[in-house]
Amino acid sequence: MPDISHPVYFLRLARSVDRTLNDLPEAEHLRRGDDISPAVESMVVDIAHYLIETSEELTTSNRHEAEIPSAHGHAERSGTAALTRCAVPLGTALAHLSQVIERLGFLHENIRHSSTQRTPAPDNVRRVLQEHLDHTGNALRTAAQHLRDHAAQLSHPPSRGAMTAPSRPTAPAAAPHVTRGR
Repeated sequence: MPDISHPVYFLRLARSVDRTLNDLPEAEHLRRGDDISPAVESMVVDIAHYLIETSEELTTSNRHEAEIPSAHGHAERSGTAALTRCAVPLGTALAHLSQVIERLGFLHENIRHSSTQRTPAPDNVRRVLQEHLDHTGNALRTAAQHLRDHAAQLSHPPSRGAMTAPSRPTAPAAAPHVTRGR
């Protein structure tokens, strides 16, 4: 189990997400007829691993809390919560990669391949693929930045004066009342 209360864990995970981001293929490679599916597969595996690690941490933390209520202090609960906030951008990255996989499958089925050379993908398909790849990159950047931000918070704890004031949760803003005419 990682030490979820120390900044080093979050920084290592952020660097790992950055490495995954660096391997993000570009749809432009399809112009040359390159196959980007191995790179997409590798990214899916990496991102799924991050989500599994997040889910395992939450499960472990909840189990420890149930077995020994005082087992985890505020730092561990806060670290677990910070890690789980990466789930949405990571899931978003996977959702966009699933769109890329679907488009690549379409190309695989419908674009002729000679025995010696692949046929380049049409521009309109490459544009759609690049949009999804760009969204994937943005989601991964968001997740990595969140991890770095939490590491910075752990490295620079709040001042003593800030710690004495009790923090109260704020209620979410009420949704505007919408009247519908008939």
